Amino acid sequence: MTVAVLVGLAVLMPTSAYAYLDPGSGAFAVQALLAGIAGGLIAIRAYGKRVMGFFRRSKSSPEIAINRSISDHDA
Repeated sequence: MTVAVLVGLAVLMPTSAYAYLDPGSGAFAVQALLAGIAGGLIAIRAYGKRVMGFFRRSKSSPEIAINRSISDHDA
């Protein structure tokens, strides 16, 4: 238990990071975020009806029921 606490503290201890992020890196991150959002919206638009149709009950319209009953009597 003591070892786990010491490892956890060692991981959470702040250290100095001498790193530089240029403006191109920030622009790339924003571009990736926007592309992910746009791709998700397009996927929802493309497959949304199929997914919602899977979960939605199918209601047969009265015209279809009437046509089916008429064809059943003819046969």
